[in-house]
Amino acid sequence: MPAIAIVFAVAAAFATQAKTESSSALVDAYIPMGPGQPCQSTPIQCDTSLKANICTYQGQQAFGLANEDDVTSCSVNLYRD
Repeated sequence: MPAIAIVFAVAAAFATQAKTESSSALVDAYIPMGPGQPCQSTPIQCDTSLKANICTYQGQQAFGLANEDDVTSCSVNLYRD
Protein backbone atom coordinates (compact mmCIF):
# COMPACT_ATOMS: atom_id res chain seq x y z
CA MET A 1 0.00 0.00 0.00
CA PRO A 2 2.74 2.58 0.82
CA ALA A 3 4.39 1.86 -2.54
CA ILE A 4 1.18 2.82 -4.37
CA ALA A 5 0.94 6.05 -2.39
CA ILE A 6 4.52 6.93 -3.35
CA VAL A 7 3.82 6.24 -7.04
CA PHE A 8 0.75 8.50 -6.96
CA ALA A 9 2.67 11.25 -5.13
CA VAL A 10 5.48 11.17 -7.69
CA ALA A 11 3.02 11.22 -10.60
CA ALA A 12 1.15 14.16 -9.07
CA ALA A 13 4.40 16.07 -8.58
CA PHE A 14 5.34 15.62 -12.24
CA ALA A 15 1.85 16.63 -13.40
CA THR A 16 1.94 19.79 -11.25
CA GLN A 17 5.41 20.71 -12.52
CA ALA A 18 4.42 20.22 -16.17
CA LYS A 19 1.31 22.38 -15.75
CA THR A 20 3.31 25.19 -14.09
CA GLU A 21 5.86 25.30 -16.88
CA SER A 22 3.36 25.24 -19.74
CA SER A 23 1.02 27.89 -18.27
CA SER A 24 3.68 30.59 -18.34
CA ALA A 25 5.15 32.08 -21.50
CA LEU A 26 7.76 34.83 -21.66
CA VAL A 27 7.58 36.88 -24.84
CA ASP A 28 9.38 39.92 -26.19
CA ALA A 29 7.82 43.22 -25.11
CA TYR A 30 7.07 46.10 -27.50
CA ILE A 31 5.96 49.72 -27.13
CA PRO A 32 3.18 50.90 -29.50
CA MET A 33 4.21 53.92 -31.57
CA GLY A 34 0.80 54.76 -33.03
CA PRO A 35 -1.74 53.30 -35.47
CA GLY A 36 -0.06 51.63 -38.44
CA GLN A 37 3.44 52.35 -37.08
CA PRO A 38 5.94 49.60 -36.26
CA CYS A 39 6.12 48.85 -32.55
CA GLN A 40 9.39 49.66 -30.79
CA SER A 41 11.13 46.56 -29.49
CA THR A 42 12.46 46.56 -25.93
CA PRO A 43 15.24 44.52 -24.32
CA ILE A 44 12.79 42.90 -21.88
CA GLN A 45 10.47 39.92 -21.88
CA CYS A 46 7.23 39.66 -19.94
CA ASP A 47 4.67 36.99 -19.18
CA THR A 48 1.41 36.35 -21.01
CA SER A 49 -0.11 34.87 -17.83
CA LEU A 50 -1.97 37.21 -15.50
CA LYS A 51 0.33 38.46 -12.73
CA ALA A 52 0.27 41.24 -10.12
CA ASN A 53 1.73 43.97 -12.37
CA ILE A 54 1.42 45.04 -15.99
CA CYS A 55 4.58 44.94 -18.06
CA THR A 56 6.25 48.33 -18.41
CA TYR A 57 9.44 49.63 -19.96
CA GLN A 58 10.74 53.11 -19.14
CA GLY A 59 7.38 54.07 -17.67
CA GLN A 60 5.27 52.94 -20.64
CA GLN A 61 3.04 49.89 -20.85
CA ALA A 62 4.60 47.21 -23.05
CA PHE A 63 2.70 44.66 -25.14
CA GLY A 64 3.34 41.42 -26.99
CA LEU A 65 2.77 40.96 -30.70
CA ALA A 66 -0.59 39.49 -31.69
CA ASN A 67 0.99 38.33 -34.96
CA GLU A 68 4.71 37.51 -34.93
CA ASP A 69 4.97 38.48 -38.61
CA ASP A 70 3.41 41.94 -38.10
CA VAL A 71 5.46 44.41 -36.03
CA THR A 72 2.49 46.79 -35.94
CA SER A 73 0.37 44.28 -33.98
CA CYS A 74 1.59 44.93 -30.42
CA SER A 75 -1.69 44.54 -28.56
CA VAL A 76 -1.31 41.48 -26.32
CA ASN A 77 -1.38 42.40 -22.62
CA LEU A 78 1.77 41.35 -20.77
CA TYR A 79 2.49 41.04 -17.05
CA ARG A 80 5.33 40.70 -14.55
CA ASP A 81 5.73 39.87 -10.87
